[in-house]
Amino acid sequence: MRTLQANPNLSAPQLAAQLHLSPTHFQHLFTANAGTTFRRYRLWTRMTHVATALTTGANLTRASADAGFASPNHFSETFHKMFGLTAKTLLTTNPTIITPNTPHSARTRR
Repeated sequence: MRTLQANPNLSAPQLAAQLHLSPTHFQHLFTANAGTTFRRYRLWTRMTHVATALTTGANLTRASADAGFASPNHFSETFHKMFGLTAKTLLTTNPTIITPNTPHSARTRR
């Protein structure tokens, strides 16, 4: 999971090869251990990469491309489908984005 968080563009076959597993077996193990499919987890990882970048002032076009989205529009449509609101709407609320790498001290609002 850390490898995928560091590089959300990796595919299941690429990660399976690194672990010397077949892609099918890798995906079964991933789902059993993560509680979600590889595809959904990778999408979530990509979303958090873009959202985190945007909260630090990054450009949407660059952030979405770096996370593996085909275009900013692809990211926006996917974001809306996943969360039911636009990324712009979320960002106007000045959110704290919590990822697995967020220090515990940053997880509580003061």
